[in-house]
Amino acid sequence: MKCNIYFLSMFLLANSINVCSKEITGKVFCGKKGLSDVVVTDGVNFTTTDSLGNYRIDTDTSLSDFVYVVTPSGYVASYSTGTPCFYKSVSAKKHDFELFEYSVPQGRYTMFAVGDTQPGNDTAYLRMENEALPDLRNYGKEYMDRSIPVAAILLGDLVWDNQETYGRFKDDLKTLGYPVYPVIGNHDHEEFFSDNKKSELVYKESFGPNYYAFNMGRDYYIVLDNIDYRGNRKYDERITSEQLQWVRKYIEYIPKGSHVFVAMHAPAYIYYIDKKLEGAEELMDILKDYNVSILTGHTHIHSNILLRSNVREHMVASIGGAWWLGNCKYAYDGTPMGYQVFESSPLGLQWHYKTLAMPRNYQIKVYPIGTFPNHVDELCVKVWNWDEGWKVEWKEDGKNKGEMKSFSSVDPDYTMYLSRSHADGTLKSKGTTPQANDYCFFSVKPSKGAKNIEVTVTDRFGNKYVESVEVK
Repeated sequence: MKCNIYFLSMFLLANSINVCSKEITGKVFCGKKGLSDVVVTDGVNFTTTDSLGNYRIDTDTSLSDFVYVVTPSGYVASYSTGTPCFYKSVSAKKHDFELFEYSVPQGRYTMFAVGDTQPGNDTAYLRMENEALPDLRNYGKEYMDRSIPVAAILLGDLVWDNQETYGRFKDDLKTLGYPVYPVIGNHDHEEFFSDNKKSELVYKESFGPNYYAFNMGRDYYIVLDNIDYRGNRKYDERITSEQLQWVRKYIEYIPKGSHVFVAMHAPAYIYYIDKKLEGAEELMDILKDYNVSILTGHTHIHSNILLRSNVREHMVASIGGAWWLGNCKYAYDGTPMGYQVFESSPLGLQWHYKTLAMPRNYQIKVYPIGTFPNHVDELCVKVWNWDEGWKVEWKEDGKNKGEMKSFSSVDPDYTMYLSRSHADGTLKSKGTTPQANDYCFFSVKPSKGAKNIEVTVTDRFGNKYVESVEVK
């Protein structure tokens, strides 16, 4: 009897494995030509295409929702729906992928890293559509008019728990004229599900896999999902062991010494609360042989922090500032509404911050003496995209005086916006409490009788931003 039960159990187990196991075959092509050596994955396993563009992958459908390509440098999947469609459901009848030439393989391109679009209602959508999208569209056109390919990556919280507006959101993305890659954030999960996988279903239906990879120029992009959702807007921030294992397998296809972008929603490190992301150290260990730029959002606050000698995290402030508050133009740490721009070429990587409705060289703001509490007799400067490679120097009446001193402060622009808007009755919402910024403020005390102060800010790439003010 026990023997019969044993064989029955083995039979049922074998059949359950057969039900979940599926051999998927397909072709990756551009025009009529198959593309060789293209990486294909199901989120667990990997394979590559042969010389004719054909591939085969054994998939466990209980673990994998999609089969998708790692779009190779020089190509893009169709983005006619608003975001690139480089994936197919494991249940699809065919698993062929058509790619299109988009740039010079290993060549020059520009990437816009956009933090937390997060329109939560029609008013916020209108601000996004009237302020953010035109800037993204026009700035992209400036590059494309110079034959430089452009793409964007949205760093999570695409919307604000209103997933029923994904259609409108994707229609907005179509107007940009270039591919936009999504990252899932906490507000992109369905809040009514306490099961993480169920909470991602609507997102996946609209945008595809919650973690994936693609290549542009000489760079390798890895997109991860570091929100483990528990329902009712509660979640843990972590990189799961499944994704870490997937990254371990994927880097076998990336030459050591390459530059890798890792895009995810929650930061690896939040400096102002000294919080480290679970799994971030292991991720950086896995990528120890690469030059790594981590792109994150979530906090609506901006910083560019060196985490290891080979890893820098760009925590990008929200393009909507303080959650599209009233007509405020700032995040609650004082960063102006905008996005980080990465220019990649065979000569290397450079980046700058693009403030909405402002020219590229708008990188600093000089405040009159008496603007900052505890610095009332000092001239102060805000340098929102600062990192340790920048210099903030000054001259007094033409004489070099060296570097200005940094200090931590809340931002007067955001703070005074809240105060004045509450006082005049134009802002009914309380607004988020200002967050001190530890990196972007600098000050100097002019000598008695000084007439002119010239501030020169030099970024890590040698670009200079100069402002001269009369001392009154």
